[in-house]
Amino acid sequence: MSDPTVPSSPSPEPAPGSIPPPVAASPAAADPSTPSAGSGLTPNVAAALASFFLLIGGIVFILIEKKNQFVRFYAMQSIFLGGLWVALSIAMTIVFLMLHGIPLIGTLIWLTSLVFRIVLFVAWVVMVIKAFQNKEWEIPYLGSLARQQLAKMTPTTP
Repeated sequence: MSDPTVPSSPSPEPAPGSIPPPVAASPAAADPSTPSAGSGLTPNVAAALASFFLLIGGIVFILIEKKNQFVRFYAMQSIFLGGLWVALSIAMTIVFLMLHGIPLIGTLIWLTSLVFRIVLFVAWVVMVIKAFQNKEWEIPYLGSLARQQLAKMTPTTP
């Protein structure tokens, strides 16, 4: 055991005029806690916010974030999910209003609308959680559409 009252020997200092060895590249580039360039937020928080606010959040983050593909993917997926949610809500409301007077048909349309909304809600919750956990998760069909759209939007350098 060493005596705590005895000072430890100082670490050797480099000789004057010597060049310190080069420092390896920082692992911060792959670190998820590194703020993204466009928004100043960490990528998982930016992706979660884009996912949480669906259409508006997706549009804002697709415009702000130009480099981080993780945030851009979740923003685009958010735009598609929000657009699908709005389109299905409008379509189901119109169909329900037109056919609600017919016994059983109105009830079936209402139940179908309820099932669609529950499925979309569950997809939304999972998307927000996965984005915050910094895990890439594709909503079936919408995720591949989001990737295709991002590939079209990304400029190619010659």
